[in-house]
Amino acid sequence: MNFPYKIADELVPVLEQFNSRPRPAPGTPLQDVFRAQMLASAQRNKIQSDSVVRVRDEYVIDTNGQEIQLRVYSPEVSAGARPCLYWMHGGGTISGLPEQNDPAMHDIVQSVNCVVISVNYRLAPEHPYPVPLNDCFEGLKYIANNAEKFSIDPKRIAVGGSSAGGLLATSCAMMARNMGKPNIVHQSLAYPMLDNRNETDSSKQILNIGVWDRDMNIFAWQAYLRDVTGDIPDLAVPALAKDLSGLAPAFLAVGTMDVMRDETIEYAQKLVAAGVRTELHLYPGMVHVFDSLVPHSEASIDFISARIDALKRAFSKNAI
Repeated sequence: MNFPYKIADELVPVLEQFNSRPRPAPGTPLQDVFRAQMLASAQRNKIQSDSVVRVRDEYVIDTNGQEIQLRVYSPEVSAGARPCLYWMHGGGTISGLPEQNDPAMHDIVQSVNCVVISVNYRLAPEHPYPVPLNDCFEGLKYIANNAEKFSIDPKRIAVGGSSAGGLLATSCAMMARNMGKPNIVHQSLAYPMLDNRNETDSSKQILNIGVWDRDMNIFAWQAYLRDVTGDIPDLAVPALAKDLSGLAPAFLAVGTMDVMRDETIEYAQKLVAAGVRTELHLYPGMVHVFDSLVPHSEASIDFISARIDALKRAFSKNAI
């Protein structure tokens, strides 16, 4: 499916400024470039507890003896067990920190009246598949098995993430389905990274936006799949999965100028064909992470509202 190759007017000056930043020194590993950018974002966005939302970091030991950071956002007013959004940050699996999403997670807690828990997973290429996914799933199991500690309802857990976080959230949903637990009631996927083949029209079209383009995407997939030989497991690349039946209902959103556009649309179609209740939102002229670049745009406001509404419906439908 073809879309007009045009960036939304409100994004043009933002992208010009974004792409005018100082260039890294020649030979700097690409993952180091992204990590520096994400660290700056995390430092800029990091929030503290306030009168509405309590923010804290829990450090837990998983079943493999690995320490995992869980960043917990919860309503300050105690009211028993609440639903939980288990979140995975973006960054191509090669970069990123939970704190980069602090403002968005704060808003979700306040708007949905739920707990949000964001996991800090190990990164590729030093820790390629399945390490990041295993870290995320171990954290998911931990919160489900220790629901009382986090004041969450283990029967109302959603998984979510943006970009690479969407990849890991999708894979966690598959793992939970395959194992029969934890119970996942919803998938919240923002411009998810789903297909390593980079053969779609949007993958070939989005080449020089400067935010997350084809070359960046190829590098990230190579880093994530570094140790995979032979057939690629479904859990590593969700777009290759043959059986999507039985997965939790899904919300997906992507811009028409995003390299992930077509794989998001195709994955949504596969979910529908598998009988999974699916909601897809397309935003004309929007690039990757548009909600961070132009948070006050009509598209970003619509996206944030739609995501919150989808979470509310999922948690309400599964309320005891």
